[in-house]
Amino acid sequence: MLASFNWLKEFVKINQDVQTFGDTLTMSGTKVETINPVNEKVRGIVTGKIIEMKKHPNADRLYLCTVDFGNNKTLPIVTNAQNVFEGAIVPVALDGAIIDTGTEIKASKVRDVQSEGMMCSVKEMGLNISLFNKEATNKVYIFPKDTEIGADVRKLFWVDDQVIDIELTANRGDCQSIYGIAKEAAAALNQPIKPVELYQPSKETNSEIENYLQVEVKDNHCKRYTAKVLKVNKIEPSPIWMQRKLLNSGVRPINNIVDVTNYVMIELGQPLHAFDYDHIGTKKIVVDRVQDPNFTTLDGEKRKIDDQMMMITNGEKPIAIAGIMGGLNSEITEQTQYMVLESAFFDKTSIRTTSRKLGLRTEASSRYEKGLYVDLCKMASLRATYLLEKIGACTAVPGFIDIYPHPEEKFSITVDCQWINQYLGIHISKEDIIAILKRLFLEVDALEDEKIKVTIPNDRQDLRIREDIAEEVARIYGYDKIPNTLMKGSTLIGHKTDAQKYQEQVENLLIGAGFYQTMTTSFTSQKIIESMRLQDSELPVKILNPLGEDTSIMRFTLAGQQLELISMNYNRKNPKGRFFEIASTYHVNPNPDELPIQKKHLVLSTYHDGDFYDLKGVIEMLFRHQNVRFEAGGRELYHPGRKAVITANGKEIGDFGEIHPVVAKQLSLPKRVYLAELDFDAMIEMNAGYTAKFKSLPKYPASQRDIAVVVDLDVPAIKVEDVIDRHRGDIIESVKLFDIYQGEQIPENKKSLAYTITFRHADRTLKDREINKVMDAIVSELQNELHAQLRDE
Repeated sequence: MLASFNWLKEFVKINQDVQTFGDTLTMSGTKVETINPVNEKVRGIVTGKIIEMKKHPNADRLYLCTVDFGNNKTLPIVTNAQNVFEGAIVPVALDGAIIDTGTEIKASKVRDVQSEGMMCSVKEMGLNISLFNKEATNKVYIFPKDTEIGADVRKLFWVDDQVIDIELTANRGDCQSIYGIAKEAAAALNQPIKPVELYQPSKETNSEIENYLQVEVKDNHCKRYTAKVLKVNKIEPSPIWMQRKLLNSGVRPINNIVDVTNYVMIELGQPLHAFDYDHIGTKKIVVDRVQDPNFTTLDGEKRKIDDQMMMITNGEKPIAIAGIMGGLNSEITEQTQYMVLESAFFDKTSIRTTSRKLGLRTEASSRYEKGLYVDLCKMASLRATYLLEKIGACTAVPGFIDIYPHPEEKFSITVDCQWINQYLGIHISKEDIIAILKRLFLEVDALEDEKIKVTIPNDRQDLRIREDIAEEVARIYGYDKIPNTLMKGSTLIGHKTDAQKYQEQVENLLIGAGFYQTMTTSFTSQKIIESMRLQDSELPVKILNPLGEDTSIMRFTLAGQQLELISMNYNRKNPKGRFFEIASTYHVNPNPDELPIQKKHLVLSTYHDGDFYDLKGVIEMLFRHQNVRFEAGGRELYHPGRKAVITANGKEIGDFGEIHPVVAKQLSLPKRVYLAELDFDAMIEMNAGYTAKFKSLPKYPASQRDIAVVVDLDVPAIKVEDVIDRHRGDIIESVKLFDIYQGEQIPENKKSLAYTITFRHADRTLKDREINKVMDAIVSELQNELHAQLRDE
């Protein structure tokens, strides 16, 4: 919210400089973000009226103007401006003046003719050129014909003003206006506030509006609708005093009609809309829901309107999107003779929904979305009517339409002053609390004992419970005056869940293994998914209102952010890295009415710090209490010959491998990058209730047998181990692969796998015949199932 310091001072007496005032507002709960001067350099530019204009005697494109500055002061000014004329009131930088660039203007001779200064454009006056049309920025600015001559432009156009940028919380819709901020300032400074001047309907002797217009509200999302009909006298630029306030609020002046509606919206916070009465087409306005696939708004864009959007219609067709933007078919033009001024209260949720559907957000819609209050409708309409008559733009047609079927009742809160003191940790009297609340424009009645009844005005929708009242007291009393105290309350012994404990164990284990823990965003892009060759693996969860294309979907894998992290480290010359992250992934819910499915994953990644088998060893360490297996397979993300699917206790739990060369090239990765992604929720479930068990050292000796078998090259070692495991019984203690060989003694397309099998029984010493029996069974099954042959050498 931009607030002009000069404008605020019209409502509240402020005896502080702007910096001190900003601190005062902030300490009272209205946070000031920045304070920016309009322009600190510009000096010495004044208004002058051209009373004579003739060709320069020594130049074809120059003019010699005699300019009147009032008080019998006339000076010659040479200019090349083509838009000036006799009678024009223009800004002139006289001798010694400073323009926006910091350049000092000097009187001088131009082609042997004396010139006492320079005519200025809006830029040279130090104004924001983005708020003016191209003609005003490129040419000498022409003031309205009633502008005072000899006036200091710095004061006339409020170039000396300070613009205060205020951060508003979502619950303070009452502060999204100059008058709302002025009320906060009045409360903070303990000063009265000047009332807003309104049109007085009491001066009207009769009502004629019924002859012009009828209003019907069919949509219950419009709680109040007011309308005023006015005869348009003239459409012209608005007065300087109005333009300067709009400019310092970041709004471009257009004409007197539009400027008044914008002025009131900034001043009071209530959006208004003006319709050309004759272009409405009927003598009726109806608030309803209609469909129109080709409705054209004021910006010239065609909008697709559905029956879920609240519209302003003439009973037959739409003429405006309620609370957002008017239609081109009812726009105010130079030919407008009568206008209808709309001031209404629309439901904020309805406005927000329509705005998002249309992708159309305006100053009006943003105010409605934050929440207005219903009593403001009539006040804003009467204020605009007053201003339109004051500047001579319109004459009001007697009568006022106000559709308000269910007036809101005043809300009140009863609170104990003793409780307020105890809650805040302060000690102030009941009378002081009442005085503070009255400074905030709240009605307060003293009740028996220490209790008070606070009646909440319609504009303070944020005050609903006693804690809200206590906060109001605190912010005006002064947060800096509240003493520091230690928190009080019962101290409970907390504990971590089994899942939290397991996650902590995994994190500590990986950190001990040299991995750095990372934290990345949950958003990713379709481009990253395609770069990883995963576009066909899963449908992504799309974000309805993304911040940008790079953050348009929710991640279903942690691999993307992990590879981006490696790319960043590698390209910033970090020689090696080991990283891990435990975080959420998001998956499409089969039920479209429910939220996406959220799962927790663990990702591990390395580059230039170990190879495929090092990462495999880390994974085996994580699953040291489970039966973990690795089989060829995995996503397209990995190298086709260097990837594996991981299963634990018979359940697939993830995959790992070397990143595919194509992916590595697209993401600017090192040549060898290894990554593993695991279902961490499944890992937690596997370890639920796990407790370490200890057993005594074996009393009986072990026996070992070595076995070397020749199998087809495409038979994985795990298949051989599966056969051996089936005969484990209670005598096989361990199986270890100790050699893989291909060479001269092995046939082509074959390989030799050599294992050491350790036998031991817990209660006795094994005999050779028991071991031989198991070995024979293993050999027989390997031959039958895998077509394996014993290797003689």
